[in-house]
Amino acid sequence: MFDFLYSHKLLIDFTEKCEHCDSGTVRLVTDNRHPDNYIWRCDNRNCRDQHTIHKYSFFSGSKLSLEQILKIVYFWAHKCPQELVIHGTKLSNHTVIEFYNFCREVCSIVIEKQSEQISGPGKVVEIDENKFGKRKYNRGKRVEGVWVFGGIERDSNPPKCFFETVEDRSAATFIPIIKRWILPGTTISSDCWKAYSSLQEEGYIHATVNHISSLFQKQAHTPITLKAAGTPSRSHYPNLAHESISTIPTSPNNASEPTSSSHHHQTNFLTL
Repeated sequence: MFDFLYSHKLLIDFTEKCEHCDSGTVRLVTDNRHPDNYIWRCDNRNCRDQHTIHKYSFFSGSKLSLEQILKIVYFWAHKCPQELVIHGTKLSNHTVIEFYNFCREVCSIVIEKQSEQISGPGKVVEIDENKFGKRKYNRGKRVEGVWVFGGIERDSNPPKCFFETVEDRSAATFIPIIKRWILPGTTISSDCWKAYSSLQEEGYIHATVNHISSLFQKQAHTPITLKAAGTPSRSHYPNLAHESISTIPTSPNNASEPTSSSHHHQTNFLTL
């Protein structure tokens, strides 16, 4: 596991001259007092400056072991519900929620930094907006949050997308962002939100999806059961209690729990 993390630059190799005493060498040594049983320590007996293997990494600031953190990230990437992860890992509700939030924050930052101008004639871009907010004690009505607006080019591989936080959902806010990121002549697929009504006038082909109408059409042909509604069976999730860290193919700050708005679910990357 350590070799994998170091080779992928997820941990930093601090093997170098000690900056504290300027005479010893910092080495990785065994120390069972720490979660991962290792620590970086200066070999100068008169110095013994030390720091955790988490320092300056994705894992910094957390008291969990690397294995525990990687398991949470692994289950988050497989979209396992928090309740199952809490039960399977025996970690606290607060810990799992914070790491799920942290993973979402990292994805948001990466997507925003890698946003690019997309599509053109003959291409389709799906756009959507969602509100990420915080609820008191993680229950009830959202009391605050931020709107996130973005788009993704359909069938692009690797995915081409843009992503921005916005103050509101008005046309005055959305249209300049769309014109900045989406090339003219593109087919834009969206819901029927009124802020998108002028897209054809802006030089785009506008295709709309009515979520409510689609829902009624689906209900007319599909029995309403938990399975039909898309609830995965228990067998679809990894065995959390016995999942080995060897199966994983690859510190959060206090963060609000993201919750998506109840009527906008077209673009999956906004609901990671």
